[in-house]
Amino acid sequence: MGYKIIRSEMGEETTNNVNMKGEKSGVIMNLTTTAVILFKKTLFKDMFKIPKVLVSITLMAFGPLMAILAIPTGIEFYNNSLNDYLGLTYSFYTYCMMFPIILTVVGAPLIAEELKSGTMLTLISKPISRGGILITKYLALTCFGFLINIASLSLITLIAPLKYTFEGVADFFVINLLFSLIVQFFFQSIAFSFSCLFKKTRNAILMPLLIIIFTFFVLMSFRPLFMYIYLGDSEVPIYIQFQLFHFDLGYHLFNAYIGVMNIISGGVSENMMYFLYMFGLYTQKIDYDTWEITFTRNDFYSPLGSLIFLLSIAIGLMFLGYFLFKKRDISR
Repeated sequence: MGYKIIRSEMGEETTNNVNMKGEKSGVIMNLTTTAVILFKKTLFKDMFKIPKVLVSITLMAFGPLMAILAIPTGIEFYNNSLNDYLGLTYSFYTYCMMFPIILTVVGAPLIAEELKSGTMLTLISKPISRGGILITKYLALTCFGFLINIASLSLITLIAPLKYTFEGVADFFVINLLFSLIVQFFFQSIAFSFSCLFKKTRNAILMPLLIIIFTFFVLMSFRPLFMYIYLGDSEVPIYIQFQLFHFDLGYHLFNAYIGVMNIISGGVSENMMYFLYMFGLYTQKIDYDTWEITFTRNDFYSPLGSLIFLLSIAIGLMFLGYFLFKKRDISR
């Protein structure tokens, strides 16, 4: 009799364990299914629309494409390197202007729009955590940015050799691909974090756009002046005296760009130094007797230090957005 009771209890326990495992498996399955559905909806319905993709690729490739088509027939370059001719044009126009703006316009509404419309209330009622919602949407934005970037970069890399017999095409592709990953992670993290911080889509888009405008238009215009203007009897220019390079995102981005170039192509050519000094990376000196221009590298940060600085800002903003979104009272 005792044996039957024990056997019966063991049977019930086994059944309960099976039920619990089944329930856990069902929860995980529901969670995975919801995440996949949300990913597909965000990527293909919200972002990956043919007009939006075509406009994005066209905007990213337009400036460099015009620079390629403008090459006169039969011209001979002193240096035939594609990266020397087009590298900084591409990195500045595509990755410091168009790409960040596209990531902001596409990424900033992902959370803010859901909060404003009230659909986030429905979404959090599904079997997926708030953190899961953010990760899924962030991954969708990453895929969108990577795809349009690869498409525009491949287009330029294929067309450039058809117009002129450039050298170092593979180096150009790898350098810009690696630099684009840094730019994408930084700016999409900023856009996504502001999307979590603000309930109004307009504010979520406006703040990253102001950062882009200030960094690549306002500060770039005044940076050369700060590099050569002195206050009072000081022998140190304003840029160094007030250590503005600590907060200069343009300096840090192109410092990381130089790090990538050093790894892939072995260094920066003199042609590029004329442009990079605009971002505080070089000091320009002119010998007025011979009109010879020399450049001196400003080692305020190492390229790795700038990369860590940028990643720290992006990750910090992402965590801030996550914690505020997690504690946010979501209601209609």
